[in-house]
Amino acid sequence: MSAGDLENGFLDLHGREVHAFSTEMANVGFNRMADLLLSMLRSGAWRSFKDGLGAYAFMPGEFDYFLSQRGIRREDVMKLPDVGAKAQLEAAMDERRTGEEDYRRPVLRARADNPQRPGQPIEPFGYTQAEAKALADDSAVLHGTKHQEPLGSSVRRFTNTGGQTTRPPARTLPLVERLRRSAVRLDDADLDLLIDALEQERRRRSR
Repeated sequence: MSAGDLENGFLDLHGREVHAFSTEMANVGFNRMADLLLSMLRSGAWRSFKDGLGAYAFMPGEFDYFLSQRGIRREDVMKLPDVGAKAQLEAAMDERRTGEEDYRRPVLRARADNPQRPGQPIEPFGYTQAEAKALADDSAVLHGTKHQEPLGSSVRRFTNTGGQTTRPPARTLPLVERLRRSAVRLDDADLDLLIDALEQERRRRSR
């Protein structure tokens, strides 16, 4: 947003809030970033505002669409140290609910419905496998062609477990049980090598 937009009154009240947010986000550390993101999310100013390019409207589950169009990248948000804060943000960008009325549009429709900012297209932080196929030609968006959680699997796991853990179930098992499960997946030749190595280790310890 240019100074001319401010001087010429192109910004409405929410537009001024969004402009101030974008300016501060460009020059802030990760600890302060979480506060700014949550403050903007809760304010609701991002849902409907105007600037020199026109009027924007985002649904409750399109916070990532809004952020990407303000130049804020998924990779930056994922670096936030507060997983609880990221879980709150994820609730406003749940890719599983894409297409749900009054929650989240497919990204291509959101782009068509809003003004386009040069060099800052609306992008999804997360997407379903079906939407990934629809975006297959957009290499700037896709990190792969499969399902992607908006802020990573650890945050999704934190949300699904009610804030209990970010670790996958296998990582919560005792070490011996994890090793046993790994061993049973070995083919016969590798299992024989493992058994031999373990027997050698036992003999070494008994000396």
